[in-house]
Amino acid sequence: MDVKYINPFINVSINIVQQICNVSAKKGQIFVKNSPFIADNVVIIIGIAGDFRGQVFFTMDEKTACTIASSMMFGMEVPALDEMSKSAIAELGNMIMGNVSTEFYNEGITIDITPPTVLVGSDMNISTKGVQTICIPIEIENGTKIMIDIVIAN
Repeated sequence: MDVKYINPFINVSINIVQQICNVSAKKGQIFVKNSPFIADNVVIIIGIAGDFRGQVFFTMDEKTACTIASSMMFGMEVPALDEMSKSAIAELGNMIMGNVSTEFYNEGITIDITPPTVLVGSDMNISTKGVQTICIPIEIENGTKIMIDIVIAN
């Protein structure tokens, strides 16, 4: 996969997480996952169409999702994911992908994104029809992380 498709995801994700959560964040070691793969128990799925197509999976554990939702809801305590906090987590994915779309547009690449879908559960097994996934860990200062799994099918 061409690095021009990966860098916008890294840069935007770090910036948005830092702004929204008021924490420091950095890119972890990028690696490749084979399909199917096991995801953490909270997954935001956003589809991509346009000059290239694919999907992006933002995965995290429930504690991280609750912490992020709390930050997005101005510090309101979020002990467990309910519909309001799931909506906040979905908006995180939407904000990241909206900004990623703008970054691509500025480079002459046009994409559209689908509305986010949030899945919460355990032992989630995600299949990308045999296509390898580029995984970008975004490490947050409190020891948690968000995994960004990108599947691009040109």
